[in-house]
Amino acid sequence: MERQASTLALTALSLLFASSIPSVHAAPIQAVKQLQISCIAKTASPAKDSFKGLKMNWVASHFSGSEFDSSSAEIVSYDSCSDKLYVVNAKAQSVEVLKLGNNNSEPSKVGQLDLQAAAKNAGISIGDANSVVAKNGLVAVAIQHANKQQNGIIALYRSDDLSLVNSYPAGALPDMVTMSDDSRYLLSANEGEPNGDYSHDPEGSVTIVDLQGGFADGQAKVKQVDFRAFNQGQARHSELKDVRLPAPMGATVAQDLEPEYLALTSKGKVIVALQENNAIARINIANGYIEAIQGLGSKSWASVEEGGDGAMLDLTNKDGKFIQASYPQLAGYYMPDSIASFRVNGKDYLLTANEGDGREYVYQSSQAQCEQAGHKWDGKEYQVGGEDEDAAKYQSEQDDCISYSDETRAYKLKIDPAHPLMDQQRYGKKGTIANKKAIGRLKVVADQKQLGPKDTVYSFGARSFSIFDLDGQRIFDSGNQLSDLANNEQHWNASNDNQASDDRSDDKGVEPEAITVAEINGAHIAFIGLERQGGIAAYDVSQPDSPKLLDFVNRRDFSQDVCTEVDEDGDCTNGQYNPKSGDLGPESITYFSRLGRHYIAVGNEVSGTTSIYQLELN
Repeated sequence: MERQASTLALTALSLLFASSIPSVHAAPIQAVKQLQISCIAKTASPAKDSFKGLKMNWVASHFSGSEFDSSSAEIVSYDSCSDKLYVVNAKAQSVEVLKLGNNNSEPSKVGQLDLQAAAKNAGISIGDANSVVAKNGLVAVAIQHANKQQNGIIALYRSDDLSLVNSYPAGALPDMVTMSDDSRYLLSANEGEPNGDYSHDPEGSVTIVDLQGGFADGQAKVKQVDFRAFNQGQARHSELKDVRLPAPMGATVAQDLEPEYLALTSKGKVIVALQENNAIARINIANGYIEAIQGLGSKSWASVEEGGDGAMLDLTNKDGKFIQASYPQLAGYYMPDSIASFRVNGKDYLLTANEGDGREYVYQSSQAQCEQAGHKWDGKEYQVGGEDEDAAKYQSEQDDCISYSDETRAYKLKIDPAHPLMDQQRYGKKGTIANKKAIGRLKVVADQKQLGPKDTVYSFGARSFSIFDLDGQRIFDSGNQLSDLANNEQHWNASNDNQASDDRSDDKGVEPEAITVAEINGAHIAFIGLERQGGIAAYDVSQPDSPKLLDFVNRRDFSQDVCTEVDEDGDCTNGQYNPKSGDLGPESITYFSRLGRHYIAVGNEVSGTTSIYQLELN
């Protein structure tokens, strides 16, 4: 099928549509109604009592059956028309359809989407499905190309018979897809990640599909929004204030910016999380104009007395202890992954899960080829002038070669002896940033490898969730609350594929990953998932400058092995998940209501489980 990408004209009519994106209760556009998708009978709506608080009670989980730690229950979305959940199973390159029980909403698989139908329709070979969103009987899926540096697609399906409606061209590596509440707009965040040897670095972009005129190729209008206007020497380059642009391997700004996640506002804007760039972009949906790109700044790990935020962190995995402290001239870039928008008293706000993310691109080569390319060899060292066997292996043995990395250990930085983190009187001779088992163990941003006495050392992520306004000004940050909730003296900063404590202290701690917000009985409730340590936190964010913790649950059993067979270090050896270990690696959260009750569903990518929690209001 011949495909054309049509632009959205900047007309008075488009500006009119830009003034408002329909609310949660908006009716679907006429084009959706004309599809005559069959919806199930509505179940009872929850009572609308005044909100006082909630508890999250686990109901049941569905296990994908796929290999352990294979992203087999990654992104989950609920559609009220079909009353079903749609779950990305990257391992199986599918989106699974789960029905919900009539008594307690227990999930069970009843089908899956045919992604190959979309590939055939688009005329491409596809790779993994990365994201799914379902509304009004439509299910949209972001699917990357088999060569993820090439352009992927957004595939659109009916929820009643799971048939393909159409597919639309996206950019390289569409990593997240969303849909406006009236289903007029489909949008994808196209990360544009380079390949391992950095020989091909596609540009990041955002795809906007306008379905107002219909779903066929000649009816749907597709616009690819790029960032070329911000390249060096272009008219808008000077607008990039406080945006992290390390320009790896000489990348342009358009290549350096990597859209990670999208959130739609009530006023026709899409907010784009640029995770590795520690920034957000604001785009007018109707005409695709990028209104602003704003850096998010950093969170100080210094004490309040020393001019910081007073937050604390445990930053080494080499002491076998959970010790949180504040440090002068140490800060964390927010680098949010998931984001969500909500509106309070006529103003839009942005919730961010401040995971943090470094860049490291690796490929397989021999040591000789790696060094010839000017890259960093990460395998066993062989000598050209050594034994004949070594010389042969130098030329032929394949292992990891790093073409680019922006991470380093803090002790490798060249820091002035007068820097506060070098203070031996304060930290002891073995406790300063020069010691690779103390402060120096922390993974930090390698943009600057030589720092003066007044320079700040930056780590990846803020180990928190934050609330910003749409101009990128921070309204609230949770400090070390999430770490306090998830960690204890027995188990702290564990990874999601091993029960060993202290594994992630030197990285990004509990790693807030998933975030969503729901309006429940007049209150705005945020749910935050912690990717590494595990657990879901619920906050009332109705007062954005002073959120209130409501509940925290972690359906993970640290006394159980993660797999049915593990080695002496607790690492999985057979790829078979042990259900007794519970949920591992929450990646996404979706809220829904049915049976007169409130629920959330959580997709856990490491355990491959989709878990349902009923929200008990009190």
